[in-house]
Amino acid sequence: MKEKIKIIQENKLKVKKYLGLENVSVLAGAGTSWHLGAPVIREIPEGLKKICKDDIETYFGADTNPSYEDLFNCLQADRFIKEKKGDSVAEINTSIKNMQQWLFDNCNTEKTTLNTTDDEKLNKNRYHYHEVLVKKLLQRPNNLKRINLFTTNYDMAFDYALDNLGIHYINGFMGVHNRCFRPEVYDYDLYYPGQSVTGKVHRAEKVLKYYKMHGSLSWLSTKPDFSNTYGIKEIPLNNEFKASTDNELMIYPCVSKKSFALDLPYSELFRQFSQAINQPQSVLFCIGYSFYDEHINDIIKQALSIPSFTLFIVNYSSVIEKKSSIEELKALGDKRIIVLNQTDAEESTFTGFVSNVLPDLYEEEENESIIRTMQELYPKEDTETMNNNPEPEVQ
Repeated sequence: MKEKIKIIQENKLKVKKYLGLENVSVLAGAGTSWHLGAPVIREIPEGLKKICKDDIETYFGADTNPSYEDLFNCLQADRFIKEKKGDSVAEINTSIKNMQQWLFDNCNTEKTTLNTTDDEKLNKNRYHYHEVLVKKLLQRPNNLKRINLFTTNYDMAFDYALDNLGIHYINGFMGVHNRCFRPEVYDYDLYYPGQSVTGKVHRAEKVLKYYKMHGSLSWLSTKPDFSNTYGIKEIPLNNEFKASTDNELMIYPCVSKKSFALDLPYSELFRQFSQAINQPQSVLFCIGYSFYDEHINDIIKQALSIPSFTLFIVNYSSVIEKKSSIEELKALGDKRIIVLNQTDAEESTFTGFVSNVLPDLYEEEENESIIRTMQELYPKEDTETMNNNPEPEVQ
């Protein structure tokens, strides 16, 4: 038990140290939504297999189980080729719409069934741990650069959490009733006005930059026009998605295929990711990310060429696969690559990390202040004297 507490405290100190750097980014993967019941689509789930049976056999053969992304990628590539040849793409469009409708219905965290039933905090608020993560990250001093929150998830868990907390997040979209993608928004920030025209402005708190690198259930592809140059629209969180000819989800499934050129908004999102972690004195916290995305891995590897860059991996698997990307990074023996020590399964989950490892900076500062005060009131010499001369027993 003492050893477990010691490891947790060591991990807390490590995380606290790197949260104080000038440039801090977080990359959240599927592991941050698993407890909400969001499906892991590395392999096509059983419910979707029945819908896509013919497509799976066409592109991969019988008795195979590709990932959702790989199958979607094949459909998109096949559609592109047939459109160039002038062939009909009606059947492919139907398959794509069926897959997107399934994804929306099963990744909508407002409707999913929790994987954990004995967690009172989660039962009261399913976004409790997402909210705690964000609140702790925003405790960084306000004079440091805004925190960057990147996620590969399509679901809306962080979106709901940020809205629940009343946090202003810059996500690349502009507008109120007609929210369209405009990448220049990422260069904006929020400040309070000064007391006079020439007065000093103050930086607003509770602001972060939010990047959904593979798209979102709330992003729709629409026809470009003068007010929406890129043809990308963000719909309200409570809208239902219904697949139609002019209503296609903006998700980017090409996880293992680097040969396809990236188009907006994804090219811009990947550029922002590269720019964020290639700044001096940067740290990237990978939480629930399994390193299966080659595009992202290449950018991270490039960042490792910078001496001041630190990669902090919160690993969720109790046993790291020998040939996994995480094991390969760990085997490098680079002190700048930190794979968080695990004490048991509880601390290796997203909820366990947020509750037990991620430090509450305000609380940590209060504890340190208390320790300093007590050390001043009771110097070490006095403590040793008291220990060596215990009070006599009362007869």
